[in-house]
Amino acid sequence: TDRISLQRGLFLSSLGFIYFISLTDFCNKYLLETSHGIKFRKKYRLMMSDVLDMTNKIVSAIQASFSFLVGLIVCKSTCSKTFVYASHCLMEGYGWFGTAYFMYDIWSMYQVHTQKIADKLKLMKITSSASFTPKPLANGQSNGGLYDKHIARTFGANGKRLIALNETDTNGNDDMQHIRHHEDEIYDYDGETVQIPENGKWGFFKYVFTHPVMMIHHIFVGTVGFLVVTYIRGGGHCIYSYMFMMEFSTPFVSLRSILSTLGLKESRPYIVNGLVMLFSFFVCRVIMWPYVMWRYSVEINTTFWQAMVGLPIGCIFGILVLFLPQLYWFFLMSKGAMKVFFPTKTSKKLTANGMDTNNSKVSNGKAAKLPNGTAYTTNASLVENETT
Repeated sequence: TDRISLQRGLFLSSLGFIYFISLTDFCNKYLLETSHGIKFRKKYRLMMSDVLDMTNKIVSAIQASFSFLVGLIVCKSTCSKTFVYASHCLMEGYGWFGTAYFMYDIWSMYQVHTQKIADKLKLMKITSSASFTPKPLANGQSNGGLYDKHIARTFGANGKRLIALNETDTNGNDDMQHIRHHEDEIYDYDGETVQIPENGKWGFFKYVFTHPVMMIHHIFVGTVGFLVVTYIRGGGHCIYSYMFMMEFSTPFVSLRSILSTLGLKESRPYIVNGLVMLFSFFVCRVIMWPYVMWRYSVEINTTFWQAMVGLPIGCIFGILVLFLPQLYWFFLMSKGAMKVFFPTKTSKKLTANGMDTNNSKVSNGKAAKLPNGTAYTTNASLVENETT
């Protein structure tokens, strides 16, 4: 039989929790505790929230790859038999395993968010000092450590806050090519700035209620989307396989976020990945639903509209819950792509000239001195020079 018992399903869900939590712990330990990970963090000046966010995206990409492969296998196996009533054990098996990911990911995103608040509080503490006088240490880093990229890139050689924060080294130094997408600000996954709560902490339920779109998507997919359609419903796995294949675009979304965190938004890989992400997201998450409904209407020998209105209310509600967030996220992605490919004239001018808030030019990858005599370079490094 293709059916999986409740006991085996719960066992698979338990394995899912163990797997995704262990994978997260492995990635975090690699970046935070191994020599290669520490070197990587220093090269790109990654804060703790950056590491947690990158780990979250890596796990998300791996889960999405599993989901897509399951959907592809089930689609090839069942859709040639019957579009509506076919069943496959792999669909139910991964339904139980995959539901653990969406429950885990809610908690993981909350952990990332709380760490972003902690990092933002530290940045505010560092950059709000009355006089901007970083004190270099013997190892070449200043008192901000991994937060120096925010300090030195936020202030010009005259100690004033900059507008143009994307100066690069003309010699092609990889470290100097690192351009942080939020120099003195930290952003959430939806592009909004992270807000500081009054007591400096953000409870789990407050986080859930303040991020309704993502929470509704995760809870619905993790319960109805995976469990109900696989265990309770039983058949129709050809149709559900398309829902699994929607995840094809997720690795590109995750890679885009990782490249942005590394400060590579101006690089060719970021631009190419962005184009692939937009195309795959549009095909797999926007066009996919109308295509499936068209296939369904052909199968039952009726019109597209009649097939839609003939669905049960619960089914229509489920489609809307899954489909509408995709339109919202595609709008945000398209909006971001427009900023990359069609930047405003003002931002182009500021980027080219490297002007601060008082229209004072700053050196582009060259050394300058702060009022305290400390040498400053636009690649966010601070070095103590002897005054002559």
